Amino acid sequence: MFDNKENRYITKGVNEQVQKEIQLYCWDLIDQKRSGAETELDYLQIFEFNPDNQRQAIEVIHRQEEPFFIDYHTYTIKGKMPDFQIKKLWVIDDRSHQTMLLPEDY
Repeated sequence: MFDNKENRYITKGVNEQVQKEIQLYCWDLIDQKRSGAETELDYLQIFEFNPDNQRQAIEVIHRQEEPFFIDYHTYTIKGKMPDFQIKKLWVIDDRSHQTMLLPEDY
């Protein structure tokens, strides 16, 4: 899964509610995990976010169900901390394309 980087899409909800830099960071985490080949990637990648206003950062939890893995990352915000309300983001690979969406977009 996640072999093809050409057909990547985002839903309207992601476009309106998730900053571009966070979107790109999540795609990059998937690409890093894929190139590391330590774990086979599932069709569903899950990202959870915990903003930390004091540190000007967002804790990003990247996980999948089968085979299970969970990684913790810290994304440092450059400049003003955005009003970040998103708690969870999904990326689904159906082999022909990959879609980044909010759970409520499903």
